[in-house]
Amino acid sequence: MSILKFKQWLDEVDPYALQRITLYKCLFVATVEVYVYWLFQPVSFIAFFMPFLLTSLYEAPVLSTFKEKEQLLIFITIGIILISITFYLVYPFRVIFFFFSVFVLSVTYFCVLKYFYTLKNLTMLLISSGALVLSIDPPANLEVAYGFISSIALSMTFIFICLRIFPNMYLIVWNRALYKFIQYLEKDIDYTINKNDKKPTWEEIMHLGMVRNYTKMLPKKYMMPAYRISVNIRNIQHSLDNLYYETMNESFWYGIKNNLLWLRLQMHAYSQCGLPQLPIEPKTKLQHHVALCLERSFRSWNKLCLLKMH
Repeated sequence: MSILKFKQWLDEVDPYALQRITLYKCLFVATVEVYVYWLFQPVSFIAFFMPFLLTSLYEAPVLSTFKEKEQLLIFITIGIILISITFYLVYPFRVIFFFFSVFVLSVTYFCVLKYFYTLKNLTMLLISSGALVLSIDPPANLEVAYGFISSIALSMTFIFICLRIFPNMYLIVWNRALYKFIQYLEKDIDYTINKNDKKPTWEEIMHLGMVRNYTKMLPKKYMMPAYRISVNIRNIQHSLDNLYYETMNESFWYGIKNNLLWLRLQMHAYSQCGLPQLPIEPKTKLQHHVALCLERSFRSWNKLCLLKMH
């Protein structure tokens, strides 16, 4: 019973399993970095460790492509090297350092706004990470500064390699996001039938956003069926919003809801769901469109399940 409650708590705090995937990656990267440190013996442990504090941002949901994630790693590498080296060299001159640190903070902030607007907290993370080297002796030593560069470069190189070779687990995130979206679409159908104005619009938008973001990062063999599923499910929602053009057919829409529930129940185990079974034949143009979108969604899901088996 306690295990079940723990799983429920995990699903509440981490509905897309994204944090769990991030934890697996961090443990993998940390393990490799320990062996790299033991093998190469970099000059500065602090400089070697600094990039690890920032790599968790690699999994930020706002970064919706691998290109953006890799650009973030490059930005972090350049930022940490420049900030840590300049801080270390200027720090002995305390009066100058105060004004210099304000200047670096401003430049870093505007660079983050320009290239990673949605990651504003990156500014303070870079500054605080770069400031870790201020206590290292001797101060303002060029040989020590060169050691910082080699240590940071070594650390980031292996972090980059680890993140590239780690298995792509984004299908789990996409699946959970689509599951949540369908769940709220079912509620939307209920509210529409019962003429309840309190529709879960915000929740649908949030989950659909996650579906869209992670569709782009799925393994190539899953990308097309996943894209077709999300598009057709979204078309069903659009059709529901356009119901004011015709009279509500409760039996038809309850049938759509039950079929969506059946699809959602198969998503946990990636089981095929066959083809949709509607209680009545669609009569209007809108109903035919919804039935077609539902059938296409089922077919695409079945194809995705087959691909996952091989």
